[in-house]
Amino acid sequence: MKKNLTKEQIVETTLNLMRNKIDLRGLNLRQIARTLGCAHTNLYNYFPSYNDLLWETHMEIQKIFMDMLIKKLETAKTADQRLAYFFQAFAEMYLDNKGWFWFSWHEHIDGNRPQKDVELLEQINQKMNQYITEIWREIYGHSPNAGAIKQVLHNTHCYILGEVSNHILGRGLIENEDALKAYIGREATNMFRLCLAEIHSDRI
Repeated sequence: MKKNLTKEQIVETTLNLMRNKIDLRGLNLRQIARTLGCAHTNLYNYFPSYNDLLWETHMEIQKIFMDMLIKKLETAKTADQRLAYFFQAFAEMYLDNKGWFWFSWHEHIDGNRPQKDVELLEQINQKMNQYITEIWREIYGHSPNAGAIKQVLHNTHCYILGEVSNHILGRGLIENEDALKAYIGREATNMFRLCLAEIHSDRI
């Protein structure tokens, strides 16, 4: 076994290999082990199966995104800017790391989804809902219904997934990625504002 090999190193290597790899069929334990300089059988000492490694990698991508989102929000000077930055962060993360995006939202992972992955995504969603609630309250002076925020944020995220997927597949309307990031950020922000405001007015 390679000395000083850790689970973190294995996950980091997997992340690096898939970062811009849209087709993951060529990625396997042998390739990961070869990059690490060890036999692929050594990896079973850390992960019972390849799918276990993939789920661990999936969770790490979500953590990386949240760290990136928080840092981006911290640079905003106004609440309106924070709202715009919130959605720009998705476009930047997904387009700058196309392999991670494709793996997170399009690749099937065999086996049952681990409970810790479910719990992590729930925690992340709650944190994002909290950020949006605070931003909205600062802009408009009131806090929307928690269910409404969850619903509209989900729908807005689905729009972003569609735009990024179309671009990666060569079927998008905007080819330049910087222009596309700006476009997605604007459209997602406007969509979120309009939809949440409409739901809020309907419930008053």
